[in-house]
Amino acid sequence: MDRGRNKSEREADFQKQQDERDAKAREEQQDREEEERQERKQIRQDEREEREQIRQEEREDRKREREKARGQEESSQ
Repeated sequence: MDRGRNKSEREADFQKQQDERDAKAREEQQDREEEERQERKQIRQDEREEREQIRQEEREDRKREREKARGQEESSQ
């Protein structure tokens, strides 16, 4: 009888440990997924900022070209 009880306790302990390992593994997986989401979010933000910087530079270039053309028109008159 005592051996059966000990076996039951060992099985219960094993199952408890297995459940704890499973819970820890799920938590670690969730942490990794969240970290990956944050990395992707940061990459998208960096790409948006880079595209905006390029657009801003292109606007400034066009503005300089217009001013240069105006200056040439004025000097030719």
